[in-house]
Amino acid sequence: MVGFFFLSIFVEHKITNMAKAKKQTIDAEGNIVDVEIASKEATEASMFIPELIEKKKKQAPWYEFELVEKFQVNTVNAKFPFPENYIIKNTDVIYDPETKSERNIRYLEGVGTIWVDEQEHLSEHKQKQRPEIRFVNGRLRVQSQKTALLEFLHKSNMNKANTNRLPESRAIYTLIDNQAIEDKNFKSLENEMNATELAKTTAYEIMLPHAKYLGVNVIDDNREYVSERSLRIKYYDAAKRLPDLFLKSYNNPLILAKFVIDRAIEAGLINLSQIKGQAIWSDTKTFIAQIPDGKQATEFLAEFCLTEKGRDFYLEIKSLVKA
Repeated sequence: MVGFFFLSIFVEHKITNMAKAKKQTIDAEGNIVDVEIASKEATEASMFIPELIEKKKKQAPWYEFELVEKFQVNTVNAKFPFPENYIIKNTDVIYDPETKSERNIRYLEGVGTIWVDEQEHLSEHKQKQRPEIRFVNGRLRVQSQKTALLEFLHKSNMNKANTNRLPESRAIYTLIDNQAIEDKNFKSLENEMNATELAKTTAYEIMLPHAKYLGVNVIDDNREYVSERSLRIKYYDAAKRLPDLFLKSYNNPLILAKFVIDRAIEAGLINLSQIKGQAIWSDTKTFIAQIPDGKQATEFLAEFCLTEKGRDFYLEIKSLVKA
């Protein structure tokens, strides 16, 4: 218990420091600013053991830039489709939204400003420096401490993501949002896990129409619906391959209604051809609904089923096609 107590104090101390920590980033105007790490991160940190917290704390933040597609080259090694080395210039003429005018920028190592008109006090030798800004295999990593270089890369016309780029300028690189990529990948993984979990437990009457919507072959060689066990295997595979579509369309009443309508038409319960533009009962020839011009009959009838006017029709047709 004593060891657990000191471990708890240690973790709490780390989390408190983490919640108050700051990091540097670029604001919308290209300025380097200090921001506090979100409290959500501090809360999530409580799940980590102390060694992982310490490791995360020591990692230096960095930004990564990538050459745009037009710079890709043909190569035998598909892992590196970019030039092995590509060096960009350290000067540019840009539009400055603050002064609403064109201004010269220049990146010089060890100089805190990128504005040429603010570098006039520097020696001629210093102003003639040509720091190497090199993309290796299409990528350039810049640590957050290199504030001037980051500001130059952000504000230059060479930055494809720069909303103030001059019209005649040529985009050469763009900033890779690694956090957004990580969030997207995590969301994809989360969706896949949620979709496959649903696929394991969904009731057959919901699974069948949904599987058909997802492109799963639900008919066997005897032109019968496949067994629940066989279908679940295919359904699980569809959930794994198409997790986003699976979750978006899962238990969608319109999909369920369309499946019922399709079955009713296949069974010959609904006639769509005897009277143009009308759906009628095949046996009694009584009117069901008028199909609007340009509207697919099955889609319209599915939508009709979900209205108050079509409720009784839907209940009846479901009872007739029930497996």
